Amino acid sequence: MSRRHDSSPKPSIQLWPLWVAIGCPLLLIALNSTPVAPNPIFVLIGEPVLLLIWAGVGVCAVILTVRWLWRRAWLQAVVGCLLPFVILGVSLNFYPFIHLCNDGGDIVHFLVMRPSYIKSIRATPANGEPRLLTFNLDGMIWASRGYVYDESDEVVRAPSVQTPAWKARAQNSELACEGYYARPFPGHFAFTRHWYLASFPS
Repeated sequence: MSRRHDSSPKPSIQLWPLWVAIGCPLLLIALNSTPVAPNPIFVLIGEPVLLLIWAGVGVCAVILTVRWLWRRAWLQAVVGCLLPFVILGVSLNFYPFIHLCNDGGDIVHFLVMRPSYIKSIRATPANGEPRLLTFNLDGMIWASRGYVYDESDEVVRAPSVQTPAWKARAQNSELACEGYYARPFPGHFAFTRHWYLASFPS
């Protein structure tokens, strides 16, 4: 007696929850690397709407995951629950997530624009002192983002230990205002030496 083999094709695994979980942060980083990033409309409307859409797709993923569990499609259910868990993690760490996307976009933008920044630095005479330049990407009314090139690396020091010479060089830049924040580029790479990610008060 011959055995009957089930030749019907097995349903393929839907991977879209995984791609959506990864895609939204990557999209935010990409958008933050473009000129649209400092636009108030994008910051106050565009970015929140994109995150709300992401959350809505996450709710749909929860509903579908319950269905897949009911049908005992275990592997599909595991893939389906990835998106809700990622969104939950982001919601619990919302501001670090936004800062991560902002910094990621700034780094991508810097890598693209670095040749023009280097050209500006070389066009600035050293005058026997370490060069200090700021590159403002603009932003909101109360603050903006950008980069600092500081050959003396004093920008990250407390004001009480910054030299008078450095303060004089910073006097005609965004660094003259109290409340700026600067931090070194992630990693230790030769092409980011003396470069800092910065936020400037308006």
